[in-house]
Amino acid sequence: MVVNKRGALDVYDTHFVMPTYKLYYFVGRGRGEHCRHLFKLAGVEFEDIRYDGVTWPPHKDEMPLKQIPVLEVDGVKIGQSLAISRFLGHEFGFAGKNRLENAQLDMLADVIMDIYNAPGINEWPYVLLGMKEGNKDEYFRDVVLPALDKQAPLVESFIEKNGHHLLFGDKVTWVDVVAAEFFSRFIDFGAQDGLKKYPNIEGLVKKVHSLPAIKEHIAQRKPCVA
Repeated sequence: MVVNKRGALDVYDTHFVMPTYKLYYFVGRGRGEHCRHLFKLAGVEFEDIRYDGVTWPPHKDEMPLKQIPVLEVDGVKIGQSLAISRFLGHEFGFAGKNRLENAQLDMLADVIMDIYNAPGINEWPYVLLGMKEGNKDEYFRDVVLPALDKQAPLVESFIEKNGHHLLFGDKVTWVDVVAAEFFSRFIDFGAQDGLKKYPNIEGLVKKVHSLPAIKEHIAQRKPCVA
């Protein structure tokens, strides 16, 4: 067995050989960026394969669900961003200490995904990319923020109750990384005061994105629109 930098046992490989990781996603942030953050935070190398509108279609049928992000581990492909993040969280030691804690983290992750998929917020990237008609500023003000206000108070209360500017416990988990990347978009692609109603969520974003490895990645990444 191998003990990683977070103290987690890597039972995946009993021959002390690190798995080979490939992450397939588009050139932007979208639903793949928090997966990249987990790799950076763990200090684990991976092949970051990025497609655009031209290069993606020929590879679509190679993916298990005909969509991305997809994580490939030693030739085995895993779809769905939350499944990927959960796997990486367990692999790299950013999960709970036991099954009960992991169930609580799964609950919180599902809450975040409910907001991801909420009407209005779910369509927002298409407006940002020009794939859906609408003025970006007006759409954010009139559609995205009201949708956020229906969901975010629950997350705000979880962070306030837990303390530490985190969703669970006193150490950063994979769910904090997912949440921080998601909520940061309301500032980066919306408005500088996009989270002004939610100081605890904003505090979580600042805490996670101030971690040296993630901070460096953010500073070096190319600008994108979604």
